[in-house]
Amino acid sequence: MPHFSRTQLGVSLLLGAALLLIWAWRGNFGLSPSPPPASTPNHPVYVEVAGAAARPGVFEFPQPPALSQVLAEAGAAASPGPADPKLASGSKVEVTGEGRYRLGRMDGPKLMTLGLALDLNRAAAADLEALPGIGPTLAQRIVAYRQTHGPFKNIGDLEQVSGIGPKKLAQVKPYVVIGENADND
Repeated sequence: MPHFSRTQLGVSLLLGAALLLIWAWRGNFGLSPSPPPASTPNHPVYVEVAGAAARPGVFEFPQPPALSQVLAEAGAAASPGPADPKLASGSKVEVTGEGRYRLGRMDGPKLMTLGLALDLNRAAAADLEALPGIGPTLAQRIVAYRQTHGPFKNIGDLEQVSGIGPKKLAQVKPYVVIGENADND
């Protein structure tokens, strides 16, 4: 078994620590994820199709697509009928086996992965857990506060929830919105 001098052990430890720091720095460990990009007119629109479709998944469009366009892209047999609404980014279309569909919203982790913000007034506790610094208990408190006091009027109202102070609010603010076109300050 080889024997190392104290100097050799010290150098080995320093090199190991330096490599560990470089690895952690390159992987951005301990940092919050990058906030979603500011919405621009050229920002892609993401729509998820699930259920009885030939090609379920998340589809990207250059502008808000009509429901019929999304269903055709996914190879779904459902038909929107005469009302063919435009879908917003983050929408989810659940296609049933009977050729019907149900509109909803993608789950929180998927929205965050795509760089889309969560609607604070519509997100379930499980969706809110995708936010940086929000665990199951705090997510449930947010939902309970919303149920007791009504919808949030602005993002700053989150500070009324027990466990959310200015630092936590600043951490979460880039990832949430109030409604589609509401003022988010």
